[in-house]
Amino acid sequence: MSAIDLVLFGAFDRHNYGDLLLARLAAESAGGRSVHFAGLRAWDARSVAGFAVHPLPEVIADLKQGYDLYHVGGEILDCDAWTAAVMLLDEESAARAIACFDADPCARRREAVRRLGTHRPLPYVLRRGDAPGVRRLGFAPCGGTGFDALPRSVQRAALAALAAADEARVRDARTRALFARQGLSLPLAPDPAEGLAASNLAAALETHAAGWRARLGAYRLVQFAAECATDPWLAALAAWLEAGREAGECFALVRAGAAPWHDTLEALERLSRFLSPSNRAALRLIDELRLEAIGGLAAGAVEVCATSLHLLLTARAFGVPAVALEREPHAARKLRAYFGTWHPEQTFWAPGVASGPSHSNDMHFLKIFRKVVHVQ
Repeated sequence: MSAIDLVLFGAFDRHNYGDLLLARLAAESAGGRSVHFAGLRAWDARSVAGFAVHPLPEVIADLKQGYDLYHVGGEILDCDAWTAAVMLLDEESAARAIACFDADPCARRREAVRRLGTHRPLPYVLRRGDAPGVRRLGFAPCGGTGFDALPRSVQRAALAALAAADEARVRDARTRALFARQGLSLPLAPDPAEGLAASNLAAALETHAAGWRARLGAYRLVQFAAECATDPWLAALAAWLEAGREAGECFALVRAGAAPWHDTLEALERLSRFLSPSNRAALRLIDELRLEAIGGLAAGAVEVCATSLHLLLTARAFGVPAVALEREPHAARKLRAYFGTWHPEQTFWAPGVASGPSHSNDMHFLKIFRKVVHVQ
């Protein structure tokens, strides 16, 4: 008897390093099964991630003999329809949509339904009835740290979907507690990216890491979401980066996500305005979208400073010191929830506040700490 086809469903239908990574790791664990990548829209991601994504209804319609469906994870339990719809647009279209509809909740819902072709309030969360013919429905460890801010009707839809699944886990204690308050107890498990170093993808990342080190020398990798990039925040970040820079070291700037509401090249470029001339000369803007190349940048760095959970997890997987960046103290709810659950020693940085061993007032200790951990 042939193996049942596996449908992987998730937010890897637009460019975001973490979601693409989760899809690749999920496909790797499928063994010899035939794997189908399904999202809310078609997207040929072969040039950046090695697979093509097809709309979920099309994928399901082609599977006449039944299939298993697996949500690959990510912060999908509080991603509403409007947010999902905007993230699937290009920057110009996203700006127009926000200007037209953002102030009107009813108009937002109608526009989201029109663009996504579904009435699901959480488009990346499926109930059994949303997947005709499914045999087994599962959720990889996923997050929903903003679940309590959703309307009650949306919360009920999520609760019903996870309660009816054959397998459902969450990746942080906050999400688990929010669902428990509503009467649903879910097992806790770490994000699949925690197993990156033992995956088949690790060798490709190490190869890219060696290439980046040969090209850049020693470098600190810096990534941040566009929402952080106010002038005061960039000025504070620049001052902190300069204070910890080793002689001969450069700053490599990269996007973890090119979709709207993620990162922008413009925000990264603006950081240079706040650096001294000598440090500005050490800045390297990396316009790279390939999954292995971005992961390799994290694996090859002497330190990773990022707002992206999965860039930080990639760094940790390869023994690279990692600093979680925040717009302001304790603003990074997702990062705080995840690292508070699994890695309470994680270092955070925000303007005016720093915590953890790599942010001691003793900058000499910072440099020694980074060298020792990187060598190991």
